[in-house]
This record gives sequence, C-alpha cells and structure tokens, in this order.
Amino acid sequence: MRHSLLWICCCAALLPAAVPAAPVTFRVNMGPYLAAGYFDPSSDLVEVRGDFDGWAGGQRVLQAGAGQGIYETVSDLPAGGIAYKFLIVRSGGAEVWEEDIPNRIWQVPAGGGDPPTVFFADLSATLDPATRVVGADLSFVPQLESLGATYGRDGHPAPLPALVAEAGIGLVRLRLWHTPAEPWHGLDATVAFAHRLQAAGFELMLDLHYSDTWADPGHQTTPTAWEGIPTAALADSVAAYTTRVVDRFVDEGLTPRYVQLGNEIDAGLLWDAGKVGWPGSSWDTPAQWAALTSLLQAAAGAARTALPPGAPTELIVHLAPGGDNARCRWFLDQLTSAGVDYDVIGLSYYPWWHGTLWQLKANLRDLGPRYGKTLMVVETAYPWTLAAADATGNFVTGEGDLQSGYPATPLGQRDFLRDVRRVVETSGGIGVIYWEPAFIPVDGGPGNPYENLTLFDFGGDALPGLEFGTACAAVSVVPAPGGGSLLQNRPNPFNPSTEIGFRLERAGPVSLKVYDVAGELVCTLAEAAAGAGWHRVNWAGRDDGGRDVSSGLYLYELVTPRGAERRRMMLVR
Repeated sequence: MRHSLLWICCCAALLPAAVPAAPVTFRVNMGPYLAAGYFDPSSDLVEVRGDFDGWAGGQRVLQAGAGQGIYETVSDLPAGGIAYKFLIVRSGGAEVWEEDIPNRIWQVPAGGGDPPTVFFADLSATLDPATRVVGADLSFVPQLESLGATYGRDGHPAPLPALVAEAGIGLVRLRLWHTPAEPWHGLDATVAFAHRLQAAGFELMLDLHYSDTWADPGHQTTPTAWEGIPTAALADSVAAYTTRVVDRFVDEGLTPRYVQLGNEIDAGLLWDAGKVGWPGSSWDTPAQWAALTSLLQAAAGAARTALPPGAPTELIVHLAPGGDNARCRWFLDQLTSAGVDYDVIGLSYYPWWHGTLWQLKANLRDLGPRYGKTLMVVETAYPWTLAAADATGNFVTGEGDLQSGYPATPLGQRDFLRDVRRVVETSGGIGVIYWEPAFIPVDGGPGNPYENLTLFDFGGDALPGLEFGTACAAVSVVPAPGGGSLLQNRPNPFNPSTEIGFRLERAGPVSLKVYDVAGELVCTLAEAAAGAGWHRVNWAGRDDGGRDVSSGLYLYELVTPRGAERRRMMLVR
C-alpha cells in the first residue's frame, strides 16, 4: 500500500503543470445590425461560442460596452489557439450565426489578451438605407373599413395609413382585377385608394392580376371579356388593357414605383392560352412558352410606353416558390431565352409552403448573379397566434407549419420578419413586402383564412410585428428612468409642422435632435438646460440651415443625464 502511494505521487510529479487561464475580452461591433434593424438589444442577445466550450450555448453573453454598437464579454481561457464565432439569439430562441466567414481563429497569448474588435459578419454587401424597400399589401383595407374595421395602437384608435407609416413602411402594393364581381379591386376603387395612400407619403406598387379574381399558381383565369380570343389577339388585349391602366394612374398623378406583370405566374397566366408546366407535363411545350412570353412582352411594352419619360418605374415578374431554386431557374431561363423585358424578380415566401430561410437565402444568392436582376420578396407572412376568430379555416393552424425558433406569438412573428429582411438584404435583395397585414376579421367581410397572420390583432390593435421594417435606431434602446418621458409627436404624419412633448423629472441639460433614417443629423431643436416638468417644442420640417426637408420618416431623440429616448415621425409634403 505504501509503494502504491509512492507511485501515484511520482506520477503526479511528472505531469505537466496546468496552463493557467487568463482573461480574454471578446468584442463585436453590432452597429450595422442595429442600423439595419436586425438586432434589438431589448429582446435579442449576442453571444460568443467556440471550441473552448464545445460550442455550447448560453454561456458567454455579451453586454453593451464602450463605444456605440460595441458588445463585449470577458472569459478566462488558457493560452493557445481557439476557434469562435458570434451569434444573435432571438426572443423565441432562433439563432443567427455569422455566416459569410469561416470560424474566427485567435491565438491566446500566455497571460491573456484580447482578440481584435470585429463587425458582426453576415453582411454580404453594403446596405444603403435609401435603396431598401419595406412595404405592405393593403388592398383589402377600403372594403374592411366600409364594414366597420378600425385600427389603433395600445388601445388608441388611429388612421391606418398613419400607423403603417409610423412603423417604417414606405411602399404599398395594390392588386388590380380586370372586371371584379364586386367593386373593391377594380380600377376606379384602386385609383381612389392610391390617391389616399400617396397623400400619406407612400410609394405605390401596382399588381396587375390579369384576371377578374385571384391569380396564383392554382388560378389564372382569363377575364370574361377576353374569353375565346386567339393568343395573338389576346396579346393585343393585354397591351391595350395595360396601357389603359398605366395611363390612368399617370394621368391622375399616381405614377407607380413598380408595376407587377401578373401575380405568381410560375404556372403562366391567362389560362389556357398562357399556361405552362413543369418539365414532363403536357403544358411544357415550345408553343405554350412562346404564348406566355408573347403575353408578357405585350404587357411590358405597353407599360413602358405608357409611363412618362424618365419615370423610375420598374417592372416585376412575380414567382411563388421563394425557396425553390430549381423551379425559379426553370421559369426564368425561359424568359431569358425569349428576351422578356423586366427589371425585378419578385418572390413569394410563405415558409409553410416555400421552405426555410436557408432555402430562401440560397435561392436569392443564385438568382441575382445568374439573371442580373433586382431581387425582392413581394409577399410574405407569419402567424402571431394559432387561434382563429371566425369559421373560415386558416392557412396556418398547427406547430408543424412553423419555423424552428419562431413561435406563433407576437414576438415570434416580429423576429421571423426581421430575419426575412436580413436574409433578403444580405443576399442581394432590396426589400420585403408583407401581404395584407390589416386583413382583420370583420362581420360581413370576406371569408378570412388569414386573421392569425396579420400585423394587427383580431380587434385591430397593432402588434410588434408591424415594426419589422423599422431600424432599431428608431426605438428607445437606452431607457431613461427618472430622466425624461418623450411623447409621440402630434400630429403625425404632419405638414407643415408638428409638436414634440417631453417631461423631465428634474432640472438639467437637455438635447432634442432630429435625424434622418440613415442616422444623419437634420436639426437640433433644443440644446440647453431645462427645468422639471412638461416641455413642448415645434418642428416645421426644416434643417439647421432653414431649408425644407423632403417627405419621409424621421427620428427624434431626447437625451438627458439619465439616458436617451427615441421615436419616429412622418413628414408628408
């Protein structure tokens, strides 16, 4: 027994001494993600994971550090090489890893040391806020409002356009049917609604269905007025109709920013004349493709001719399967071979039909370089609940329809939409349009399989997901307890001036400034000491040089010794 103990002691003496751990500070700059609205410190975490802890989660959460947008954490690690990456963890548990780089490698020196501060690496291109599109299809709104639908925020009623504009949405998509059985989606009603939207500061996307009713991959019914017309004459009818519609919008001062040539046309349009099918089907023939491309060329040529010279309007070809690269390439290759004229590839992306965010990303990253076109998701949605409010069966009813990490909750919906934007804008796309966020259930209204996919609850109150298009710089990310209370400006939207109110708990220095959506200072409204109590400041929509600024979304920030608060406002000239 004595000899065994001696042997153990001798072996222990021969073992190398343990390498002492030393502090290592990981720092990541989240500034671009904050500016783009992809990271919200009030609900998201940023972590570092690596081989030093087996890539395990939840152990090293970074906190806001020195410098705007910098997050950091200190860990005790032994000297030697380590591999690591940063990631964002959403409120529902979804993880957004750095994607466009291999694992980061750091040689920890003896005694410790700090890796360099790096930017979170998932931006495949520089994102210019001026080129981003955040939109919503609001086509049902006039009909719903006529039946008594109302909308608001936090229990306070408000006009729907104001709510949507305040949420950072700048474009509205409107569907147009040829001769609908009811008036709501016909030309006159659509033009009337377009005037209201343009007056509220929105750009317009016109979605021509080339049908009297819904058009999608399962329904592309030729308008009754065109039934029985030969294909050559049908192309003439398409051109004449497109000219009439675009002429009407232009004549009324409503030149659209985008015109969509059909809706989800990956199975063709104007069936059976322009119907096409997947290889091997009876509709995949040279004659059918020639018919379809001639119809699209007629529509594109008519739209181009009717637009005023120099108009920035772009033409969209809209396909449904946003996550199906093979199907998109099959269709777009045919358009390329025929020389069809268009500017934008528009995709639908409903995850329960069209796959994962990974599949959407892979498709976008292939289509952009392959065809040299602008990319956009022109329809998407996600549930905020699995409950139903009426007897119409819903599109999404169970957990099996959901994406992992994104529960059917208001915050899960918001997180999913933020990540759809992130995937689109870091994969060569310019924006995302939400389909019918205001399609709430209304007595006497259309059958609604969609009420749990809206961005308003069943009673019309705004949900967090409505903010999916707003950069985080537009929300209060630094609380100011005991310092100030910043009110929403009134009126909002406004023209020519608006009032901003704030309350100070105690006297002290105050700064109140206005910024544009790119974060550039527009003007300083207050920079002085102020007493405790309520204060009100007017802004007349001018910069520090006294020049009128253009219509758009602006941010205003109140800074006191105790912190900062920020809100959004909309100027409509």
